[in-house]
Amino acid sequence: MRKSNYVQKFAAEADLDAALIYCPANRRYLSGFTGSAGYVLITPISKNFFSDFRYIEQAQGECNGYEIIPIKGEDDVLAYLKEKKIGKLGVERDFMTLRFADALRIISGVQILSGIDDQIVNLRMIKDDAELSRIRRACEITDLAFEHVITQIREGMTEAEIDLELQSYMRKFPEVERMAERFIVASGEHGSLPHGIAGARKVRNGDFITMDFGCNCGGYWSDVTRTVCLGKANAKQKEIYSIVHSAQQAAINMVRAGITGRQADKAARDVIEKAGYGKYFGHGLGHSFGLDIHEAPRFAQNTQGDITLKPGMTMTVEPGIYIPGWGGVRIEDDIIITENGCINLTGACKDLIEI
Repeated sequence: MRKSNYVQKFAAEADLDAALIYCPANRRYLSGFTGSAGYVLITPISKNFFSDFRYIEQAQGECNGYEIIPIKGEDDVLAYLKEKKIGKLGVERDFMTLRFADALRIISGVQILSGIDDQIVNLRMIKDDAELSRIRRACEITDLAFEHVITQIREGMTEAEIDLELQSYMRKFPEVERMAERFIVASGEHGSLPHGIAGARKVRNGDFITMDFGCNCGGYWSDVTRTVCLGKANAKQKEIYSIVHSAQQAAINMVRAGITGRQADKAARDVIEKAGYGKYFGHGLGHSFGLDIHEAPRFAQNTQGDITLKPGMTMTVEPGIYIPGWGGVRIEDDIIITENGCINLTGACKDLIEI
């Protein structure tokens, strides 16, 4: 069933007059529109797409099954809702501003705003074959980028230069739409920062270098982390790396449909805690990804970790150990949940690489 048809179905079941969607990822998910401005309005019997002059021709080509309605701005959408006497409207509470909510009530005469975030999140959790194909390609390019960058890293390079090497390589692939403005590249003691953005620090012989990067193909992300050593690793580096590697493998071995994200997180966390480094693994084991780099559910000890895994979910598996003043290690793969286990989409080497 077309994704937008599900929205029509739950709008009818919730007795909504319409659902208004304009979060970019949700808008693209439901309509196929890849531009940067537009509103999706779905009623139990119709599907409408509003955008301005810049995107009308594009919307006509991308938004199959939608009536394309030209607008000059937000006020035209509000006027349309008023004209159609929309009284109960489903909205994205997590995205909508208070200003726009006020305008809906005052200008459009909407009487009830009903959150539809959970329903759309639940739809987006399970990826179809077309979505998985794009994710697979993003993962393939990310693997190639890792193989490339480890041939280029030299002592004296800055973290920012390593970031640029990864970015430049992946931009050569025409299907890559975008990447992070700057990747996580954290070397030496900087590696103790789980989100240590690439900066001016120069890598030195003996450093661990953690690189967290990915690309977007056809709207869908990859998200991979590898930690390598510039020169020979010492005994402690080998110990920490081995613990993280074992923790990740323990989680991958047990992940399958029917368990919760909390259980997967615990499998990795138990390994790290048993080794005596539990206090240095402070984040969740992983998260879903797709049109957004971070989606629900999660491998974590929280409510998102209580969601039962289902076939077709895409997840990261990324345990880490981060020791202030020393550095850190993280290893991250992208996987697809299956009935009996998972498919690992990340092929980049996970053995400790000494450059």
